[in-house]
Amino acid sequence: MTPLAITLMARPDNCHPMNRAMHSGDSRQARAPDPVGAGTLSHCKQAWLMLVVIVSMAICYPLIKVGLALAPPLHFAALRTILGGLTLVLVLAIRRKRLWPRASLARWILPLGVLATTLTFGTMFAGPAYIGAGLAAVLGNTQPLIIIVLAALFLGERISLSKAAALLFGLAGVSLLALPAWRQTGGSDLFGIVLALGSAFSAAVASVIMKRLRPGEDLMSLIAWQLVVGGSLLFAVSLSFEVSQGIVWTGTFVGILLILALAGTALSTWLWFWLLQRAEAGRLSLYLFLVPVLGLFAAMASFGERLGALQAGGVALILLAVVWSMFKVRTEPATSFLPPATQAVRRMQ
Repeated sequence: MTPLAITLMARPDNCHPMNRAMHSGDSRQARAPDPVGAGTLSHCKQAWLMLVVIVSMAICYPLIKVGLALAPPLHFAALRTILGGLTLVLVLAIRRKRLWPRASLARWILPLGVLATTLTFGTMFAGPAYIGAGLAAVLGNTQPLIIIVLAALFLGERISLSKAAALLFGLAGVSLLALPAWRQTGGSDLFGIVLALGSAFSAAVASVIMKRLRPGEDLMSLIAWQLVVGGSLLFAVSLSFEVSQGIVWTGTFVGILLILALAGTALSTWLWFWLLQRAEAGRLSLYLFLVPVLGLFAAMASFGERLGALQAGGVALILLAVVWSMFKVRTEPATSFLPPATQAVRRMQ
C-alpha cells in the first residue's frame, strides 16, 4: 500500500479543531500553534470568505481564454503558478514566518505539487483551448461532486439527505451543461471535456489530502512550495512540447498573468485550503457550485458565448443545488450513506 493510500485511509478526525483535541491520539497535532486561529467560523464569515474564493476562481477561465492567444497553455500555467508560489514565499518572509514546512510535511511537496498544480493547472489552461471558456468553467469546477464522495470515503464525513440532494441537483446541472459538447462530432470537444474533468479530479484529491495532513502554521509554506515545484514541472513539460511556440509579451498579457498569479492562484489557493482546515470538506465544497455559474456569466460577457435551453436548465439546477445546500445542509443532522460494514468498523475505532 502506498503512503498516499495509508494517509487517506487513516482514521479521520472531526472537522472542528475543538473536537479534534478530544481525541487523545491527535493531542500533539491539536496543540500545534495556528497563527490565524483555529476557531470554528460562523456561517456568515464562511460564506463571505468563500465568496472571495469563488470570484477569484470564476474570473480565471475568461482570462485564460484571452491569454491563450498570447502564450502556449503549459508555459502560461507554469508562469502563473510559479509566480503565485513565490508571492506566498514573499508574504512569509515579510511576516518573518518559517519559509520551509516541517519535515513531515515537506515530503508531501512533490505529490501535492503534481496533483494540485501540475495536473490541476495544466489541464485547466489546456481545457479552454478546446472547448468554450464557459463550459470549461463548469466541468473544471465539478469538485463538489468529487470532494463529497472522497470526504465520505477517506475523511469519515457523512452524507446527509440534504447534501445528497444538493449533490444530485449539481450533477444533473453539470450534465445538462456538458451535453451539447458531448453531441459534437469533433474530437477536440471530447478531449477538452476530459482535460477539464481531470482538473477537477486532481484538485479534489489534493484538497482531501491537505485536509487530512492538517499542516497548521506550515499551511502557507506548504502551499507556496507545492505551487513552485508543480509549476516547475509544468515548465519542463512545456519545454518538451511547446518548443516552437513563444509568448507575446504585451501589457495585456502581463496584466492577465498578474491577476491570475496573485488573485487566482496565491490568494484563492491559500484561502481555500485555510477554510478547508476549519470546515467540513463536503459542505464547504458545495459553495464551489457557484464558480461555474459565475464563470459562464463572465464568458458570456467577455466572448458573447450563449446558452442553449439545456445549458440554461443546467444553470437553474446548479443554482437550486447551492440554495438547497445553504438553507438545508447546515441544519440537517448527518445521515450516513456508507456501507453498514464500513460504519461498523468506524464505530469500533
